Amino acid sequence: MKRKLLTFLALPFLLLACDDATPDLRIGAKNFSESRILAEMILALAEEQGVPSSGIVDYPTTPTIMAAIKEGSVDIYPEYNGTGLVMLGQNPMSDGAQATARVKELYGPLGLTWLDGFGFANNYGLAMRSDRAAQLRVQRISDLVPAAESLGIAVEDDFTVRPLDGLDPMTQRYGMRFGAVDVVPLDDREVVYDKLLKGEVDIAEVYTTDGQIAEYGLVLLEDDLSFFPIYDAMPIARAEALSRYPGLGPAIAALAGKITPELMQSLNGRVDLEGRSPRAVARDALARLDLIDAGAVQTQDPLVIAAEPSFADGALVLRAVQKAFTGRDVQYGSTNDPLVMVASGDARLALVGAEAFYDLSNPAPQRIAGYEAVAAVGQSVLHLIGRREAVSSLQEIETLAVGGDGSSSARIATLVIEGLGLSARAIPVEGAAAEALAAVSDGRADAALVMTFEGDPVVEAAMADRSKRLFPLDGWSEGANLVRFPFLREARIAANTYTGQLTSVETLRTQLVLAGPAPEQGDAVGDQGPAAVAVELQPISGSTVALLNALIPGNLAVDPALPLAASLAPKLPQPPAALNPSPGTSILSLILVGFFVWLGWLLIRPKYR
Repeated sequence: MKRKLLTFLALPFLLLACDDATPDLRIGAKNFSESRILAEMILALAEEQGVPSSGIVDYPTTPTIMAAIKEGSVDIYPEYNGTGLVMLGQNPMSDGAQATARVKELYGPLGLTWLDGFGFANNYGLAMRSDRAAQLRVQRISDLVPAAESLGIAVEDDFTVRPLDGLDPMTQRYGMRFGAVDVVPLDDREVVYDKLLKGEVDIAEVYTTDGQIAEYGLVLLEDDLSFFPIYDAMPIARAEALSRYPGLGPAIAALAGKITPELMQSLNGRVDLEGRSPRAVARDALARLDLIDAGAVQTQDPLVIAAEPSFADGALVLRAVQKAFTGRDVQYGSTNDPLVMVASGDARLALVGAEAFYDLSNPAPQRIAGYEAVAAVGQSVLHLIGRREAVSSLQEIETLAVGGDGSSSARIATLVIEGLGLSARAIPVEGAAAEALAAVSDGRADAALVMTFEGDPVVEAAMADRSKRLFPLDGWSEGANLVRFPFLREARIAANTYTGQLTSVETLRTQLVLAGPAPEQGDAVGDQGPAAVAVELQPISGSTVALLNALIPGNLAVDPALPLAASLAPKLPQPPAALNPSPGTSILSLILVGFFVWLGWLLIRPKYR
């Protein structure tokens, strides 16, 4: 009895001893890729030192995670010195060293320590599609002011609640008000890029280390009023957590200055664009920096989209393919003849004009077997641009600059010269549309044939000095051109699309599509057995084709002149069921009828005693 009493009396002290046991390290992160990657690095470095951790907890906004570390729910998380200032109501600073010294001074009395920076700054910024920025002649944020009320901007919800460096303070500083503000959750912030690329908004609020900026060729507007402060990335930790685990501070210090802006942009891209996990990307980076003992992340060969240098809509297509092939590194491969890269297995998809599906060497072009259109992307419009003082009509053009051999403009130029009976000689010029137009400017060619979208800033730049003009393709519908070349459709460039173009211009267009391998006709097994069938030359699966079409905006139908992927073929209505059943069904029906007649007779037959 005495032993039980002593045990009972000792129980509170035992429980108290359990409470004094060292708790696990609590790591926080904000709900976006960069913060998660850095938090995973902190976790990996802590584990290398044997520091027990309860894992990483995501927080939806900056105020919530800042409150969590102040009250002790979080021990350490990656933050930015500029954010630290504005969260305490301090004026932003553009000098990183001064900002760091100030946050250390302000947060020290709160029991919080700012450790050495990771090595990069991630500032807020505003980005636009290059074509839209060129159309509006926007290079700086101040350039948005005159048209702001007619423009839309996509921002994350965290940006709308920041007291000194958020949406409202920014618009007040620049003296503008946007016509529409599209707010998306912080943990789904890649949607701002979807909206920007699809044209649903004109501007997107971005982070300057986002991988999408370079990947999609976006224009980062100059912060000409220096509104946004510097945001050097660095860990912030509770001082008592650093004391509790003496090895934690030195372990994280080994990462100080190791992450360059370019490296962080690359790491963000692997998560946001390739669909890899922040944990795998973080540990792979640490292993490559020799900071942890771990193998690199296994990677697949990149998925290549073959395309001509001059083709537009690249960002939209890239975004759609990245989402349809989650986890793959999707890249563009530049070539004059994209379908050749698909045939060789060097590319999985090709971004081509409709004419690429035809052999143009014969008077009547024939379809090339082995390829199918999997998604319509847009229209590629023929622009025939010449020097005003050199030629006044199509018939006077002697030299015509086109793309390299096999390119869309080179192939179509051959058809235009033949179809209109011109005497012009095509001159191949390697590179994009700008190079062909330069040949006109410097006198190497009388005119240039460029296949691009209507309103292309490159064409506008060439037309801006009014020394060039657009030539109409009058007379194309005469003769058999429409029948011989069904993939070339008549079109019209609207008046005032370009500087000095006062009237509409008759021209041609061809549909721009994503193409992939078509199912093989006949025996798919080669003379070396089933293993001889190349996996990369198999058609794109029906589910992936459907997803690509859902992700590419516009809901365009593929031109009927092109071979269509099976999953896109129209569903024909099913014929009604035959009124006359099969003989077997008829016999069974007769047996059943006879059976019911017999049952009825049993019910009404006279009873005999």
